[in-house]
Amino acid sequence: MNMLITPEEVIRLSFRESEYLRSTTVLEADIVAATDRFITPIIGQTMVEQLSLGDYRELMSDYIAPALAASVRLLIQPLLNIRTEEAGATSPRTDSTQQAPQSAMLALHNSLKQRARQLLKRVSDHLNKNADRYPEYDPKSNILNRCSINGGFVQTF
Repeated sequence: MNMLITPEEVIRLSFRESEYLRSTTVLEADIVAATDRFITPIIGQTMVEQLSLGDYRELMSDYIAPALAASVRLLIQPLLNIRTEEAGATSPRTDSTQQAPQSAMLALHNSLKQRARQLLKRVSDHLNKNADRYPEYDPKSNILNRCSINGGFVQTF
């Protein structure tokens, strides 16, 4: 699998130092799924392939990597909130910690979603303003140029 970023980069870019996670927590499949779901509809498959070959390093480090890492976290956070074991789904808990209330988990999810959306919009805006620098980019194929969700309303143009 040619991934745009590594599990270590996902953790470095989308989690704080106090939020300790092992790099094995993020699977390659999580990165591929987030790329397919969030990045490819904006930049197109041809740009994804160019980025995976190492082209456009500045675009990758300044725009794509932060947006992709935020998107991966958005996908995996619900999986971090519970554990699946032989006995079924359980909530993580130790003697010194307890699970956050449902309202806090919902607030976290909403915050992660807003952050990912903003970073993805930032990618789209940069590509649109600098399309001449990226011959593989087609603004007509960018989903954010045709559809957006504002205030809970889906808008198409």
